[in-house]
Amino acid sequence: MATNPRVPSDPNNQKRPELVPAPVVRKKWPGAGPGVAFALIVAAALIAAVVYYMPRAPKKSPPPAGAQAPIQPVSNELQFSNLHIALGPAGSEMTLDGSVMNAGNRPILGSTVELTFLGHDGKVVGNVTKPLQGMMVQNGLLRSDPIGTHPIPPNHTRPFRITVDNVPSGWNHQMPNVTVLTVAAD
Repeated sequence: MATNPRVPSDPNNQKRPELVPAPVVRKKWPGAGPGVAFALIVAAALIAAVVYYMPRAPKKSPPPAGAQAPIQPVSNELQFSNLHIALGPAGSEMTLDGSVMNAGNRPILGSTVELTFLGHDGKVVGNVTKPLQGMMVQNGLLRSDPIGTHPIPPNHTRPFRITVDNVPSGWNHQMPNVTVLTVAAD
């Protein structure tokens, strides 16, 4: 058969050289062994932990707490009366005096108001934002008395003053509109 050929034997019965495969020599890598496999497993676990704990989206900053944001005015919490203005000698300064009543149910520690000045044509020529300066009558004279030091209790009235150093030019010298912007309460 052709699949099992027979090689004729040597008549002299001499052995012929045979091809012998060379022995396989395995190169040993320095440090290779069970430590390498363990190091690869540890590295893969560290990478997986880093990917798992990384943030998925940017974090939003929390809104300011109630103590950080100014308390917003409640409708008619502050009521103004007896308003009158006095001009400075140069005409660029104005003082607004009056009384403020705490119509709310908590002591008022301070307030910021906006004065809107109108021109002769009735259009707004400027806005000025100022804090209310508390006043008190002492020996028949008005003296400064900060509202934060002596809060206005509910249902009480207190004199106040607002001084504007640079009145907008073109002002019609009429009472400016007073708008409460912020109220600090206890």
